[in-house]
Amino acid sequence: MAASSPKAVGLCLFLFLASALLTLTFRSPHSSRHWPNYRSKNKHSDLQQASQVAFATFLGGNTNTDVRTIKMEEDEDTNDEDDGYFLATRVLAYQLLHSPVTGTNSSIPLLVFVTPNVSARKVARLRSDGATVIEVEQVGTGQREDSATTRGRDNLSKLQMWAHTQYKKICYISPNVLITKRLDGIFWDEGTISQSTLANQGEIKQEEAALPRTYSFSAHAEFWGYDHPYPPRVEGTTFNSHFFVFVPDKAVQRYYSGLLGRFDGEEADKDLLNYAHRREGNMPWKPLWYGWNIEWPTERDWRSGAASFTAKFWDGDSGHDPTLKAMWRETRAEMMGYHMGRDAAKED
Repeated sequence: MAASSPKAVGLCLFLFLASALLTLTFRSPHSSRHWPNYRSKNKHSDLQQASQVAFATFLGGNTNTDVRTIKMEEDEDTNDEDDGYFLATRVLAYQLLHSPVTGTNSSIPLLVFVTPNVSARKVARLRSDGATVIEVEQVGTGQREDSATTRGRDNLSKLQMWAHTQYKKICYISPNVLITKRLDGIFWDEGTISQSTLANQGEIKQEEAALPRTYSFSAHAEFWGYDHPYPPRVEGTTFNSHFFVFVPDKAVQRYYSGLLGRFDGEEADKDLLNYAHRREGNMPWKPLWYGWNIEWPTERDWRSGAASFTAKFWDGDSGHDPTLKAMWRETRAEMMGYHMGRDAAKED
């Protein structure tokens, strides 16, 4: 390493600390009047060891629709940061694992489930970032129709998360999430308690796999548009599939697998999960506390005390809330500075 490397390390460290301080200062005014204290209730004594729970996300292959930038994943001249989902996954990992503001204080791991078409270079980068990367089989592969359909079919591969029964609970979080408060307490949310499967005969389909005896699936009601109240409604017919908590169970996974042929398109995973956990069915979904995550988020939601916000802040959509978008970009810069410093220190 060149003699100037200590200066480079020092500069990266300074930039990281300055960015982290700005982030902490910027995010501190959050209202806490609605913030739940699940640990104090001590209703989930079986989750005292953080290794029994995990955060998780999913990354498929790059499906950039711009023909000018489509390159093979393994090409040396490919800039991995051009893949918005990969960049967002790195930012999510930083927020959950390393950020002094939002990083877990219970050593909860982040599992990143990837399909085989994710490059070895990306996998290595995510592992270096601290994530636990797990390759899953690609579901629904076949002739490529368009990028949206390919991503939708890739997303069905995330259903293999239910096979990882070494964890008592998993909180799935889309890569496209900005986090402003620690999420460790979500595993104590009352909505995540296991339920007995119902026995409504009218909802038992002979062509479907057997239902499990118990299950746990909790999420947030779906609503469309930025014009929503806070607190948002907690009841609804459908849920958004960007943020949910479940108990891994191979019987549940087998049930899902039997439904795969019914759903296709960009949101195939969302449609399948909403069917499996429909309100009128035998495994109805349960609501999480409303503040854990907001879809179609606004600055008002942040100032009211919500903990995380789902949007593709990395793309050029002008409809995103400008305050939240600026916060995500600040977090991205913070992540870059943090890892540049660590990488330089490793090479020294």
